[in-house]
Amino acid sequence: MDDVMQIAQERAERPKTAPIGSGFESERQRSKNALVRQIDSLDGRNVRMIAAAGATPEEDRILRVAAYCRVSTDDIDQALSIRLQISQYMQKIRENPNWKYAGCYVDDGFSGTNTAHRQGFQKLMKDAMDGKIDMIITKAVSRFARNLMDCIGWVEALQNHDPPIRVFFEQENLDTLSQTSGIILFVLAMVAQEESHMKSEAILLSLEWRFSRGRFLTPRLFGYDKVEVPDGFGGKKKILAVNESEARVVRWMYSTLLNGGSPEEIAEVLTEMAIPTGGRRRDGTLNTRWTASGVVATMRNEKHCGDVLARKTYTPNYKDHKAKKNNGKKNKYFQPDHHDAIVSRAMWNAAQRILNSRKYGHEGTYLPMRIIDSGTLAGYISMNRAWAGFDYEDYYRASQIAMGILDSEPDVDLEKEYLPEGGRRLDCLVDDHGISQIARDLTAAEQKIKDEMEGRDSEDIDAGQNDELTRSFQVVSGEMFSRVHEPVIRITPKNITFNKSCVAKLPGVESVELLLNPIERMMVIRPCAPEHPNAMTWDARSRGAAPLSKVIYSVMGWEEDYSFRIPCQTVSDGTPGHTVLVFDLDNYVGRSVSKKDEAIIAVKEAEQNTEEREDAASYYYPPDDDEPQEIRDMEERFMQAVEVGRKTFGEPAFRHESGMRSIPSDSEWDMMTEARPLDVTHTVNADDVDDLLLAIMNDPPALPHIECTSETDNP
Repeated sequence: MDDVMQIAQERAERPKTAPIGSGFESERQRSKNALVRQIDSLDGRNVRMIAAAGATPEEDRILRVAAYCRVSTDDIDQALSIRLQISQYMQKIRENPNWKYAGCYVDDGFSGTNTAHRQGFQKLMKDAMDGKIDMIITKAVSRFARNLMDCIGWVEALQNHDPPIRVFFEQENLDTLSQTSGIILFVLAMVAQEESHMKSEAILLSLEWRFSRGRFLTPRLFGYDKVEVPDGFGGKKKILAVNESEARVVRWMYSTLLNGGSPEEIAEVLTEMAIPTGGRRRDGTLNTRWTASGVVATMRNEKHCGDVLARKTYTPNYKDHKAKKNNGKKNKYFQPDHHDAIVSRAMWNAAQRILNSRKYGHEGTYLPMRIIDSGTLAGYISMNRAWAGFDYEDYYRASQIAMGILDSEPDVDLEKEYLPEGGRRLDCLVDDHGISQIARDLTAAEQKIKDEMEGRDSEDIDAGQNDELTRSFQVVSGEMFSRVHEPVIRITPKNITFNKSCVAKLPGVESVELLLNPIERMMVIRPCAPEHPNAMTWDARSRGAAPLSKVIYSVMGWEEDYSFRIPCQTVSDGTPGHTVLVFDLDNYVGRSVSKKDEAIIAVKEAEQNTEEREDAASYYYPPDDDEPQEIRDMEERFMQAVEVGRKTFGEPAFRHESGMRSIPSDSEWDMMTEARPLDVTHTVNADDVDDLLLAIMNDPPALPHIECTSETDNP
């Protein structure tokens, strides 16, 4: 009670000027109020400012001002615009007494979506960062940069420079050193970027429309001139017209390649003759140095045979303009006989197949496909381990015809073949050559023919036994295989190897020929003469065979993560020299190529897919949010282990009988029937090649041009 009376007495004795309620203020509030009263009492009359050393008032500085100009195309109107901009900026800067002209930086014909490739812009930024520029003037934000991050990043870098460098955008009347410039610049840069995006989309739609109606972008290239001709509607159009002096060089290049010459040899001759490539060096002089890659690029151009393939490359990102090869991401458009050809289509196609094979060690001329079309080995194709001139579809079609599955002529006419992508068919084109859809499983007709050749009736197969085998898995340890003495062939994605036991099956043989039947999935090795075009040395060493392996892997549907061993069986009539080795590719043993957790797995080909089983079922387990994270992690690790085990340790095992056809006892031995070529070698008369070279020497190409080495239809 005494305390209450004491507090009341103190309150009564306080001055009447105290604010009402001040007696109830907290300690924090009283401290804040005291600080406010202290600040209000400060007047700064005794404080003297000492100016920073070297600081000059803004209005007294002479600013070094540079201008930046850019146009995105190099047409006449844009060229006039940029010259006017340069003149106006020079006059404007020099008329201002507080400004000093620091140069005009120009990018003529460059897009604004990427600053990395604009040399004028890069030099401007370097000079600014080196302290040579105090202010930059440009027409608009879109002229400076159409990429949001580029624009904001460079402006911020200039602002953080010591001293800060301002950028003035005339069209927006925006100074980057003003206090409100940040958010305004961000919005304007975003608008400029989106505008560029919309223009890019509009160009893509325009190109799609043009290409679909046969209006292609055909820049001038080596061998052609771009000339104007009447379009038939009262106007003019530009077409490719043959430049005869350059066309002779092109014909000589193709002829030399088809006669066994290499791109390196062709480049060396052209360089010695000082034939202009069509481009210029950095110093502006004519470039007369040819390279092997330049020769290959020239002979890869389908326009030399009169065709046009549009959209071989495309630009996925409009900001960086980096072109990528179009592997089906965008529509392609192909038109044969678009303009006059320099070489025939047969010559161009043959050259493409030679160039494809040279990457794998092939040297020499064109190798036609060779197939056996009669006898026990009808449908078998003589394979060359280094020849990449044919795809799996080519071999499959030829074998179908030889076996009577497809009613067509097996002979090849390259003049009627359309192979615009470097000797490859386009997936999007309708094939007029009867090539059936390639699948892992045989069609019903093919299976019936195979069963008849193997001497069994498909209707007599025990379905119940087959289904029981389908459910089983065979996991076999590597120790159970005698790989040392068993004659096998080992196939990897890049090599093939016959072991010593396999080589011993054909004693005294120097060279062998490899035959493949892609329909029956059988392979035969038989002796041949060393001068045979497809001869292989018969020894136990590993040899590169990437093109051959690619075909076999496609035939079998093998994954390239594995290598495979196939045992052989010997077929002979008892006569010396009449012995061949037969490999049933369905009887393979797979091994992990990586050697990690490797295990031997015996695998047979599936006679029906597991999805077609009557007892197949699908299940769905909804997620359980209450399941502990530890359980989820354990389940994930378990599923990963199951997947690794599935690929590495086991595959379904299926009943399979050898697909080798039996030879009737009363028939003659025909296992050595020669495979006949389905085409010619396409070589050119040596005198004609020499005449072309002499004509080039007498009348060399004299009018250079800037050669376009990249696609111009790839936005």
